[in-house]
Amino acid sequence: LNLPPEHGDEYPALVSDVDEDCNETGGIRLPDLTVPLATYTGWNLRHPDNGNPGLVIGITGGLAGWTLPFAVTKGQREAAEDPRMSIEERYESRDDYLQQALKAATQLVEDGYMLEEDIERTQEKAAAKYDYWTNGHKS
Repeated sequence: LNLPPEHGDEYPALVSDVDEDCNETGGIRLPDLTVPLATYTGWNLRHPDNGNPGLVIGITGGLAGWTLPFAVTKGQREAAEDPRMSIEERYESRDDYLQQALKAATQLVEDGYMLEEDIERTQEKAAAKYDYWTNGHKS
């Protein structure tokens, strides 16, 4: 047994590309990603109180990722210097958002990636998320 093992050659760590909202582009893109209200990551930053605040904790570290919601208004986005479009810049209304989410879910059913019976639940979740983020909640 040779511990620690000999050091080998470096190898590249491949990661998914991201879109303009910093959401990953690889894999099956569910309505949360194609009609987004936030940036969703598979990693999380450590809280400064835990020490080493720059350390990234991945899913294998026991956390399920991070959600960074979009600003609700253009003014809030500009004040925060957030380059991602706000919710009001993306969607004309709650109904517009839900119609876009329905269209995305329906396309997933047509493509064979989602069951038709899951559309209603997907719409309920989309409505709940929209209401949550647009009523002043923060991540």
